[in-house]
Amino acid sequence: MPVILVIDTGSSSMRGILFDQNGEILLKERRKYFMSVEADGTAEQDPAVFARCLEEICAACAGWAGAQGRSIAALSFTSQRSSILPLSRAGRPLCNVITWYDKRSAAICEQMIRRCGEELYTLAGMRPTPVLSAPKMAWLRQARPDVYAQADKIVGIHDYLLLLCTGRAVTDATLASRTCLMDVRRLRWSDRLLDLFGLDGDKLCELLPPGSVAGSVTRSFAEKTGLAPGTPVVTAGGDQQCSVLGQGLLQAGMAGVTVGTGAYLAAVSDRPVFDPLRRVNLNAAASPGQWVLEASTLSSGSVYDWFNRLFYARPGQTASLEQIDREVRESPAGARGVLMLPDLAGKGCPDWDDWARGVFYNLSFAATRGDCARALLEGIAAEIAECHQVLRELLPGTGPIRSTGGLAKFDIFDQILSDMIEFPVERCTIEETTAIGAFLSAGRALGWTSSLEEACGRLPGGRAARRFEPQAAEVSLYRRLNTARRQLAQSLPNRELSRLLAGLRSQ
Repeated sequence: MPVILVIDTGSSSMRGILFDQNGEILLKERRKYFMSVEADGTAEQDPAVFARCLEEICAACAGWAGAQGRSIAALSFTSQRSSILPLSRAGRPLCNVITWYDKRSAAICEQMIRRCGEELYTLAGMRPTPVLSAPKMAWLRQARPDVYAQADKIVGIHDYLLLLCTGRAVTDATLASRTCLMDVRRLRWSDRLLDLFGLDGDKLCELLPPGSVAGSVTRSFAEKTGLAPGTPVVTAGGDQQCSVLGQGLLQAGMAGVTVGTGAYLAAVSDRPVFDPLRRVNLNAAASPGQWVLEASTLSSGSVYDWFNRLFYARPGQTASLEQIDREVRESPAGARGVLMLPDLAGKGCPDWDDWARGVFYNLSFAATRGDCARALLEGIAAEIAECHQVLRELLPGTGPIRSTGGLAKFDIFDQILSDMIEFPVERCTIEETTAIGAFLSAGRALGWTSSLEEACGRLPGGRAARRFEPQAAEVSLYRRLNTARRQLAQSLPNRELSRLLAGLRSQ
């Protein structure tokens, strides 16, 4: 019986998930790794680790499938976006992967915004930030000209894994839309954007539509993994776009939030929609003929994890989530006046300030650990609510949202979020929305279904596990609290002081 192997590559782990034809998960394989983050903004990963994890996962899944009498009909890839890796003509990495989290291109982004920010946004649907690929490529050209000159191709992690499997240097429009080098209307590389960044177009991958067969498993990769040579390899798309697909967001105006390392709030549109204030990004969708408006925060689950390690976890142990949940519930809405700005990695939509930093405010001797934990969750939800407001302005039909990701598993967070956005929040039954999206894309490429709508309708279990409705008293309270939150953010020190303090951190 045929199965599909989805390779889902995140910031901290790579997973292989085997699906049967009905979308049931048969097997999960996971390999963890780490990102090296330095005080100067460096955030890199070893490309050899990705190659090893891919081979190990494919071998394990191929072995299991063979033992069960099943055949892998296709591999489907989805991945984190906007990291870059320069490769030699032979396909060998010339340095570490410069990840999406790397901040060293911040000065280049500031220069580009001043010089041509409006033109960039009009063409690419993006404002230049260090997250995106093009600023990192421009930084590489300036800081490591030898590496840039030697590079035959500069690829993303997704593209690198496809190359290892198929021998082809290809990418798709969902990943390309996160470079700031693709004309987002026409879904093709833009010579003008390349000129603005001072980059060479021949270093980019061949561009395919999402959901395309990118190639087939080579004989050499098959020998390493036990996969059958010639197995089709599908490029399903970037992780957030695949999550949108996996959440079943296929109609214009439907919206969902994925609360992972950062929070990504996405709304679907049947046409390119641009924000005159350049607060949101416009991405190619994983579903053909659609676009995704994406408003994101730079840290959400990562801030929660940081807080847990600092205030709850004992040495050598992980924090008890039940204890945290209990203490958060013991703190009333508003956290007894404690405010938290969760900008430990800078501020995303709508302000896009790389120099913003996290703040606890209004602490007194009366404040409890639970108050601080609740203030943190309220701070994360408040920033997601800001994103939701922007999307409602641009797509008036945007309303209730579907939630997925780590924090979305907590009832208290989903309720806070519903109260903050003043719309219902529907938690997805399906936790593996990114992998499900990649599965749906591959199933369509193989001809298992005639459309993505049909495929979504056949998935087991539905999607809305629980619906959280806004509560009038909390809505009123959070409106007042968020007014105070905005006043606090506007009163904080300027960038010069932030730069000074950043220098002290690095000593």
